[in-house]
Amino acid sequence: MSDFLDMQLQSFLAAHPQGDGWKLYYYSQSLSGNLYLEDLLDFLRDYHPKSVRRKEVIGKTRSYELYEGSDKRHEVVPGSDWDLLRELDQSRWIGTVHLEWNRHPIHFLRVLLGVGPGGALEYLTCVATKSNEVLRAFHRELEQYGKNRCGEISREILVVNGEDIPIKPFPWENVVLPEGLAEEIRDNVQAFFQARERYQRLSIPWRRGFLFVGLPGCGKTCTIKALAANTPYTFITIIGRQNVEDGHIEFAVSLAERHKLAVIIFEDLDRLVGAEGISLSCFLNLLDGFKITEGVLVIATCNDATKLDPALLHRPSRFDRIWKFPLPGCEQRLVLLRKRGEGHFSEEALEEAARRSEGFSMAYVQEIVVNALLGCAHDETCPDDEALLKSVETLQKQRKSASKPGEPMTKRENVGFCRSGNGEG
Repeated sequence: MSDFLDMQLQSFLAAHPQGDGWKLYYYSQSLSGNLYLEDLLDFLRDYHPKSVRRKEVIGKTRSYELYEGSDKRHEVVPGSDWDLLRELDQSRWIGTVHLEWNRHPIHFLRVLLGVGPGGALEYLTCVATKSNEVLRAFHRELEQYGKNRCGEISREILVVNGEDIPIKPFPWENVVLPEGLAEEIRDNVQAFFQARERYQRLSIPWRRGFLFVGLPGCGKTCTIKALAANTPYTFITIIGRQNVEDGHIEFAVSLAERHKLAVIIFEDLDRLVGAEGISLSCFLNLLDGFKITEGVLVIATCNDATKLDPALLHRPSRFDRIWKFPLPGCEQRLVLLRKRGEGHFSEEALEEAARRSEGFSMAYVQEIVVNALLGCAHDETCPDDEALLKSVETLQKQRKSASKPGEPMTKRENVGFCRSGNGEG
């Protein structure tokens, strides 16, 4: 080891005396790779810029960032001080990074040792911390970021009372909502997970509750799918079966505590809290008194907020933001019809179908195109405009016959988050 490297290490050791509670470790080359330490700078920039207390590093810039690489840039909250247009991706970094993570310091020193067998660069990484628990939690999140970024793992939604659900690619472009609604929800979720330091500074628990309200098939489920597919956090849910009980809710909370930075999904909240095995008081106590003190976002959905017990709505600590998902207007219906039917049907026919489908949910709007194409496939004919408009008429009759007397036709259009299919929930 050169005198310069030895001086760096001795300086790092002297700055973190064990007598002051510091725990010192060094990572092998293979462990550094498994922990995705090369992605450390980008991870902090993208999700936790304000956790950085000191940063003196040199990093190798990834080549695509110097060209037209906007499609590979990572999403940040608009207006962030760490805008990706100004901060390039960096890997193979060396230097020092000091963090404050969950109110505990974590300090990294990374130095280049030299060139190993086969010409690979070899690094030595030292870390100083005062909490092993916090250090492990930090590396779990960094590892998840690195794996998601490289597409190396198939992420899953953890289901408490059923099989886990694979998270499939689902771009935000697939979410058709009134203008600004999807962006507002997405930005609120992202801002929450980046706000740990602000919550700590204000001495308030770092957790929130969001409620999505709207008739079945109006985009609630699609919004959750997009959040799960495009954010690196752990998603946990419960399937609202008849045998659901308090223990399932408690286990969901314990999973969130274990993973941190978690989103708990309660779909069809009105039906869930009305289940025979669920005690409303237990449910409320879990929402108010999370064993988890940090990094938990609860997102619940319901068709009709008036059917919820007032106790769920009248305390901000339970659900402090409520978004309404209305039936789509003609413009939103046309957008989805174009997405599904462009290339098969004329623009005039798509516009006419959008006008005739007043009162359809997004799930039924999507079905207009699917039903028309299936009919043509069965009849061995080419899709034409007549088939599209006939499909509108067929679905109108189907919705009427499927509804109970006096029941709104949209009531039977539910396609939930934990069910198969591509419906709009």
